[in-house]
Amino acid sequence: MAAHNLIYKFHEIPSAGLSVSYSQSSGELNKVLFDLLGDFPVYQAQLDIQGTEKSVQVKGSVAGELRQICSRCAEEFCIPFQKKFTTAYQLGNDLSELNGAIDATEGTFEVEFVEQPEVNLGDALHEQIALEIPFQPVCKETCKGLCMQCGKNLNETTCQCRSIEGFKHESPFEKLKALKGE
Repeated sequence: MAAHNLIYKFHEIPSAGLSVSYSQSSGELNKVLFDLLGDFPVYQAQLDIQGTEKSVQVKGSVAGELRQICSRCAEEFCIPFQKKFTTAYQLGNDLSELNGAIDATEGTFEVEFVEQPEVNLGDALHEQIALEIPFQPVCKETCKGLCMQCGKNLNETTCQCRSIEGFKHESPFEKLKALKGE
C-alpha cells in the first residue's frame, strides 16, 4: 500500500478530487493517534477530498477500536467505533464559495475556518476519533465496580466490606428536610 501525505495544500488537490486510505498497517497515522489508540492501534479510514483554491471538503469514514479504562471497575476493555463525517475547510471566513460545495452529507458536518490554504488530515481524523470517546466509559452496563472500602473488583469476587457498621445510606437532601421542618 502506498504511503499518503497527511497535509495537503489546497492547490495540490486535483480538480477531479483525491481519495486516500489509512490503516494501522500503513502506519502514517499511528503516531498522530497514539494518545487515543495506544501502542497497537486498530483503525481504517477512507477520505474523499474535493477542493478549490479557497475551500476543501473532506468526506470520510473511520472505524476501529478504542482501548478504554472502565470508570467503575478500572479494567481495560475495547469498544468498537464507526463514524462518517464531512468537514469543510474554508480559507478566511467567507462562506459564499462554500455554499455550492456542500452536498448531501451523511454523518456529522463541520466547517473550519483556516488561515493557511492547507488541510491536515491527521488532525481531522484525530478530532473525529476523539469525539467518539465516551465521557465515562463502562465495560458493561451491569458492571458492579470496585468496593469503596477494600478496592476489590465486585464483578470478580465479593467482599466482606459490603455492610459497614455505622454507615447510613441516606440521601444528600436529608438535611434539607430538617430545615423545612419535616
